[in-house]
Order: sequence, then C-alpha cells, then structure tokens
Amino acid sequence: MIAWPSTQARPSQWLQLFRRPAVPAPAPLQGWRDAASQAALAALGVVLPYSSAGVSMVLGMLLLLAGCSLGTMRRTESWREPTAAIGLLLFAYIALHTLLDGPWTLAGVSAVNKYHELLLFPVLLALIGSTTRPQAFLWGLAAGSLGYAIAHWLSPWLPALESELTPRRISAGFCLALSAYLLLHEKGRWVWLWRGIAAFLAFTVLTRIDGRTGFVVLLLLAVWTVWRQSPRNWRLPAAGVVGLVVVLVALASPPVNKRLTETWTGLQSMRLDTGTSTSIRLALLTNGWTVAADHQPLGVGYGRYAQFHEPVARQRLSREPGWKPESASWEVLSNNPHNEYLLQLACGGLAGLALFLAWLAAPALRRDPDGRAPPALVGLVIAFAFACLFNSLLMDFTEGHYYMAVLAFLLARERRATAPPPPA
Repeated sequence: MIAWPSTQARPSQWLQLFRRPAVPAPAPLQGWRDAASQAALAALGVVLPYSSAGVSMVLGMLLLLAGCSLGTMRRTESWREPTAAIGLLLFAYIALHTLLDGPWTLAGVSAVNKYHELLLFPVLLALIGSTTRPQAFLWGLAAGSLGYAIAHWLSPWLPALESELTPRRISAGFCLALSAYLLLHEKGRWVWLWRGIAAFLAFTVLTRIDGRTGFVVLLLLAVWTVWRQSPRNWRLPAAGVVGLVVVLVALASPPVNKRLTETWTGLQSMRLDTGTSTSIRLALLTNGWTVAADHQPLGVGYGRYAQFHEPVARQRLSREPGWKPESASWEVLSNNPHNEYLLQLACGGLAGLALFLAWLAAPALRRDPDGRAPPALVGLVIAFAFACLFNSLLMDFTEGHYYMAVLAFLLARERRATAPPPPA
C-alpha cells in the first residue's frame, strides 16, 4: 500500500510520491565494474614509470569505467579534496589564461594539454577510493618499476634497449627513486618483499641510471625517512650518517662520478655555450628569469614561452666568444626553463605561481586523526617539490603522470582511513 502523507505534510513530502525509487545496480554488474577497475589500476601501475602512451590508453579505460559508475564517483566527492579542488582551479586558470592570450592555436591547445593531470586527478582519486582492492595499483607499480630497473641492468648487452633508455634518464631516476620510497613505507604480510624491491630500485638508481635528478631525490628521501623514523634526540646524527652512506655509495658509481665531474666542470667555467648539461641548465634558468622578470604580473602565456625566450637567448649568446647561431638550437628554441616554479611565474605570472604553490602544499598539510602528517605522503611532496627546481615536472608527461597517480593512491588511502567507504 501507498503511505500517504498527512494533510499537514510539507510540499517536499508530497513530491516523494512522484519520484522513482532508487534502484541499486545489480550485484554482478557492480562486481564486474570493480574487477575491471582493479585490472585497469594494476595496468596503470605497470606502465606508469616508463610509458606515457601506455598511461594515456589506461587512463582512457579508467575514464570509461568512471562514466559507467557516475553515481559512485559522485558520492566520493573527490573534488572536495583540497589538492583536487586547487588543481582544478589551476587548470582552469591555465586554460583561461591561454584562451585570453589568443589566438587559440594548436600550440595553445598543446600547452593546456600538458597539464591535463590536474583535470584527471579527481577522477582517479574517486576510482581508487571506490575500488574494493586499491592495492592492485601498488602491485602493478611494483611490477612495472622492478621490470624497468631490470631493463637498465640488461641494457649494456642490448644496444637497442640502451638507446631507448638513455634519453629517459631523468624520468627513470625520479620514478624509480619514488617507487623505492613508496614500497619502503608499505606494511603487512608482504613487507619484506616490498623492502627487497625498494632496495633493488634504489641500488639501480645509484649505479645504473645516468641522471642527477634521481640521485638527489634518492638522497633526499633517504635522509627524510631516517629523520622521521628516528627518536627525536637522534634525528640529526642518524640522518647525517645515512646521508653520508648514500653519498659514499654514490661516489663509487661510475654514472654518479661522470655527472659530478660534468657538473663541477660546468660550474667552474660558467660559460653558457659550452654544450654541457650544466651549461644548458644555467642558460635556461638565466633566460627564464629574464623572461619572467620582464613580464609581470600576468606572464607571457602558457603557449608563448618559446616566442619570448628566443630573443632573450640570442641576445645573451651573442655576447659569448665564438658563438655560432646555428649551433645553439637547444637553447634558442626552448619552450621551458627546466624549473616548474620559474615556468609558472613566466607563463602564468604571480597568480599562476601562487596557485601552483598552493596545489603543491595542500597534500603535505594534510593531517590524520591523530594530528600527524602521513610520512609517505609528505615525502612524496618533498621529493616532487625539490625536483621541480631542476625540471618542469608538472609539464613533463612521465613525471606528471607518475606524481598524479601515486598522489591519488596515497590520498585515497588516507580518505578511506578516516571515513567509511562510499556505498555501492
């Protein structure tokens, strides 16, 4: 029978008679979606450290699964997470800034697309948070990182593989160092497996990957881990000892010695046209600061950095002895200063830099019910923030995808720990 409201009922109670009751999704269908989400998250973890194309394809699958579960996605309210909300605001600012710079060209669309991680982050956060076994992502990441590390050990005997890995040394060192850190903080029945893989990944970064970013990130994370886990009175000496041990191990590594020698030589000459990696970075930073300082408070636009950078680079290089314009394409045609903070300041102005800093700080300021900052989450943010001093990590697809996915995994786990899972 129909339960009619009383004559004194409010209008909203009468309207309930005309609303169709919510019909829950059939259990088999819901189970299929959950299993597909777990498989897709595992696949995302596998390809995350090394394949931007693979990540794009898996993200397309995840978006399709999210579209099939809009009700569940909505109930997670992932957009209310400060990191997601500020990220959406930053993406909107980048898109609007690029649109107003005009005209809306292919270069402008490409510039905005480089920050699509900010737009996809709430979706990924909701998917991981609503999946019954989000650890599938961690298993995939461990497998992908382990396979990627093994590939670096096999590369001396496979020239084709070595030529494929060499241009990716920055992203490889960054991703494997962070994977080692993430696995080191995992607990449970598989703790020794996680720690064994973490040790192998860290050793690979120190001895097989020719990239300074990975070395520095690994050293920073090692010191931070010991600092967090040591008694208060022993934090400083323990962190100092561990940092010294990592440095000594690194000094015994040929790739580290090679990059240290190159860095020291570049800093001694301070010539911007010597063609070394250090001179390239010095030149890009110098030119980037000039572009940023001359175009405040709004910046030059996210799709027009190269246009404003070229004349600055040519003018500076013209003062170097023996400079040949045709041999300096790497600097003249650069589209970023290899520093995310400087890139945001130069392209988006003071507002762009402020939004980026707020987005970066939001997860590190998160606290658990006991008022403590989750160590794995804070370490991830510290490493990314430090590496952004030497690279445009948010703009780079591999590093940007990696940080977005791991950050979503850690934040989803924190959200699940402090609130019941959303209803199916």
